[in-house]
Amino acid sequence: MNSKKVWVILLVAFFAAGVSGSYFLLHKFRSEEKPVALNPSPNTSQEPEDMFDLRLFYPLDNRLQMIGKRLPRRTRQPAIAEVTVEEFFKGPGNGQTSCIPPNVKLLGLYKDQKQILYIDLSDELRRNFQGDALSEYLLLKGLYESVISNLQDVQDVKILVEGKEIETLGGHIFLKYTLKNVISSEFKGDKIISGE
Repeated sequence: MNSKKVWVILLVAFFAAGVSGSYFLLHKFRSEEKPVALNPSPNTSQEPEDMFDLRLFYPLDNRLQMIGKRLPRRTRQPAIAEVTVEEFFKGPGNGQTSCIPPNVKLLGLYKDQKQILYIDLSDELRRNFQGDALSEYLLLKGLYESVISNLQDVQDVKILVEGKEIETLGGHIFLKYTLKNVISSEFKGDKIISGE
């Protein structure tokens, strides 16, 4: 009987040593791991390779002015298209005034087989636009140039308002066609002259 008690005591001692040794090793390795932030704070600066340059063409002082913005990198074309349109309608900022109507919201983006990007915007585009023929032309040209310069796979742009085609934005330029046709013309005074 004594040999059975000795074996049981030895078995319990080995088991206790194994448990305490495992606990010690796990605790030691866990304390050496560095904590990983799952949600980094917004105040941390982005690495340069995590950013990209967005080129936006704003109608300012009766001409288009290119303003670059650095934003977090997007890799997919739909995300780049979305941020391009949204940033365009936010305006140039820095106290600069533009003919871009306020409160315009992007409702959707669609691209067809001909590489035409359909931009569906809220009715604030039409209702809040206040400008003459030159302002209307520069607004449309600025949107077109902003989209085309940031997206490689888009050939043309078509504007929709609340999911429907509109005839005109401010009564000066016919919008039943794509913007490439509209902005390919040269604007002189109150007249649009067809380009070559």
